[in-house]
Amino acid sequence: MRAVHLRTEYLKKPLGIDIREPRFYWNCEDGLKQTAYRLVVKAGDELLMDSGKVNSDAMTHVPYVGRALKSGEHICWQVKLWDEEDSEGEWSESWFEMGLLEASDWKGKWISGDYKLKKNTRYPVDYFRKTFRTTKTVKTARLYITACGIYESYLNGKKIGDAVLVPGSTDYRKRLHYQTYDATELLQEENVLEIQLADGWYRGSIGCFAATNVFGRQSKVKCQLVVSYEDGSTACIASDETFAWSNDGPVRFADLKDGEVYNANMKPSYNGRAIVAKPPQTSDKKELIPVASNNVLPKEQEHFKAKLIVTPSGKKVLDFGQNIAGFVKFKVKGEEGQRVRLLCGEILDENGEFTQKNMQVQKPVKEFGGIKEMLVAVGQADKLRCEMQPTPKQEILFSCSGGEDVYQSHFTVFGFQYALIETDVDFKAEDFESIAVYSDMEQTGEFECSNIKVNQIFANTKWSMKGNYLDVPTDCPTRERLAWTGDAQIFFNTAAYMMDVSSFFRKWMYDLVDLSLIHISEPTRPY
Repeated sequence: MRAVHLRTEYLKKPLGIDIREPRFYWNCEDGLKQTAYRLVVKAGDELLMDSGKVNSDAMTHVPYVGRALKSGEHICWQVKLWDEEDSEGEWSESWFEMGLLEASDWKGKWISGDYKLKKNTRYPVDYFRKTFRTTKTVKTARLYITACGIYESYLNGKKIGDAVLVPGSTDYRKRLHYQTYDATELLQEENVLEIQLADGWYRGSIGCFAATNVFGRQSKVKCQLVVSYEDGSTACIASDETFAWSNDGPVRFADLKDGEVYNANMKPSYNGRAIVAKPPQTSDKKELIPVASNNVLPKEQEHFKAKLIVTPSGKKVLDFGQNIAGFVKFKVKGEEGQRVRLLCGEILDENGEFTQKNMQVQKPVKEFGGIKEMLVAVGQADKLRCEMQPTPKQEILFSCSGGEDVYQSHFTVFGFQYALIETDVDFKAEDFESIAVYSDMEQTGEFECSNIKVNQIFANTKWSMKGNYLDVPTDCPTRERLAWTGDAQIFFNTAAYMMDVSSFFRKWMYDLVDLSLIHISEPTRPY
């Protein structure tokens, strides 16, 4: 008998967790029943724990018992099993790595773009850059990063990691998540670290009526790239005012719900400098220290090619064949300045025409609060004497460079199967695709029977889950995108059958605690 499906805190080989006494999990194969196990944990050559033979059939929540773990430590663990006949099996191995455990471990400063913040104004994506050299043989490189907003990071032109829409959904008044990435293979002797920063959940449109600046007006990012050399020394490239900055890159507007405006003829000049921003604070004026997400992250999943349909009124619509929550990607070649406009939606109306009416509401064009917010929420927006606009727009406005352009949305996510396309550029439907985006949960349950309609119900249910499990269990992938407790409670058992939702729901339990009056100090768990 041997252990398989090894996990640490529900996660497969997690990088950068901050649970100080992690628990171990496994399944077994090649036997009828586990009767005993032996667990060994090491940091390099140092033995941290040896349970000896434990007469138990436990395969979950097996605790680490050893010395206190340290920030950045790479921990290897082994487990062997005994079967129902007390026959000893072979070793199985896994590993995990600790993140930054203490506030003092953070060397990076909070940095932001150098521009004056104004009311009723939305800003382009910020671009930050830092050049540096490595002078010795590199052993490992780890990027620790978080943001008030959503970020993407690149090293020497290649994206670091495969997570998207990070650091994810959180209550920025109480909790900031950071992620840890392995950047070892991307390092060269001469290096360029680049970070893009968009509004995200922090100051972009959220909720049914798409209020903005809910958590703050100044987006900001904090990071450090720790390079460990073979000789035992380290170097830390930390975010500070020496980072170059500009917001004149191609992403002119990015909103989670409304979409992106992209000019392929623009590149960031980096002709300015980042400014050091005020750290985010709790309601009682204490600085928020980032904590590890300890969770599976949102990632790009299935891809779907488009087919072109022409509606009865002659409109051109791309049909991706599956309703998803995700990104749009396409390739076009137009004259410089020619535009492609995409409006994304879930359905065609009763006349076979593209529509967004099923998911849109009206909100004021300018920022709103107080009485206006109440009137919008109770369906009396018609009483407002101000300019209104639909939300969510789910719109891509793309301007061509004059050569062959490849575009993919990065900072917006739509619920859609169809896209109305308006352009003078010659295009091929097969050059357009949709990309499903959801938290990277492992599928664990499947169902199939002789009735194709029942099978279709199961398939639809699975896609409904994929469309609504993006860092939090949302109520819909278009309009509200809120993690209502009722929706998640009703669907929880089904979700747990279909996929491994352990770390996903643990993270969300923290979210619920943050929204309550209960105080749970770090690093304890809510259960």
